[in-house]
Amino acid sequence: MNRTKALKQAATKQDKPATFAIFNQNNITYFTNFSGANALLIPEHGENVLYVSPVNYEQAKAETRGVEIQLLRRGENLMEKIAKQTSATKICVDNLGIESWRLLAKAVGGEEKLEVANSLICELRKKKNLDEIHLIREACKLSNLGMQTAAKTICVGVKEKEIAAEAEYAMRKAGSDGVAFDTIVASGLCCAYPHGTFMERTIQQGDLVMVDLGATFRFYRSDITRTFSVGEPSEEQAKMMQTVKLAQQVALGTMKPGVLAKDVDAAARRVIADAGFGEFFVHNLGHGVGLEVHEAPILSPDSKDVLEEGNVVTVEPGIYLPGFCGVRIEDTVLVTSDGAEKLTHA
Repeated sequence: MNRTKALKQAATKQDKPATFAIFNQNNITYFTNFSGANALLIPEHGENVLYVSPVNYEQAKAETRGVEIQLLRRGENLMEKIAKQTSATKICVDNLGIESWRLLAKAVGGEEKLEVANSLICELRKKKNLDEIHLIREACKLSNLGMQTAAKTICVGVKEKEIAAEAEYAMRKAGSDGVAFDTIVASGLCCAYPHGTFMERTIQQGDLVMVDLGATFRFYRSDITRTFSVGEPSEEQAKMMQTVKLAQQVALGTMKPGVLAKDVDAAARRVIADAGFGEFFVHNLGHGVGLEVHEAPILSPDSKDVLEEGNVVTVEPGIYLPGFCGVRIEDTVLVTSDGAEKLTHA
């Protein structure tokens, strides 16, 4: 189904206005397959309007179809331009900073004419269609290659930054449009920090090395984490690695359409708690992946999401012992009609 049509149908079901002003860049890309516009107007009737500054105007004309391209000249008021384009009595807005919200409200004649409706778009984006799944698969193939390269690069005496650089170069050379997020390489005591640190450290014998990376392919992203041991792991390190691996396996085994996201999180959390590491699993089990590397649905203890076929999420249990080390295993996973499929395999 046409995404614009699906959005309007969703708005009608919730008794919301069927005219939308879209400002979030990822939401604009979702509806236009173009990145670099200032705003998108989706009117109740008629053609969508994409507002583009001079620097991206010619590119927008060349790369978009089925949308009117309007040039936003230097000094023009975007909000007034949008207001003049529509006669709708009320407009749904995805998200805006407070100052921009006030400018739009003034342009359309008052805040009562605006309604926040980003949740409608988030719901649409949660369930990926076949084209989106294909692009995410390609991004995952590239991240697999990046992780394989990282694994080959890790050795005593190599800097964390070198590992990141080699992995990113391999992904770029194979066709990645860029990294999905800043690559994390954390070793030794620093891998007890879930998001790593400044990557200044040199790998040493006995280290655990946590690598978290992702690729981007035609706007869509992937996410994978592996934890490597430089030499034989200690007994405690081995226990942590085995526990995290089992936690991920158990979580994957619970995933299918209709399952509560919080129950998947709980399944992994129980495994880690039973092994004595419960207080050291300090983040959610996972998050959606698509145009953004963090989007809905969320696998967390308080998530309200229910899994459905077409969701793409990460499953990333972890244990982080301050002053010692940390372990995380993460894969990008597709919810299928009867279970879950790992899209990352490195």
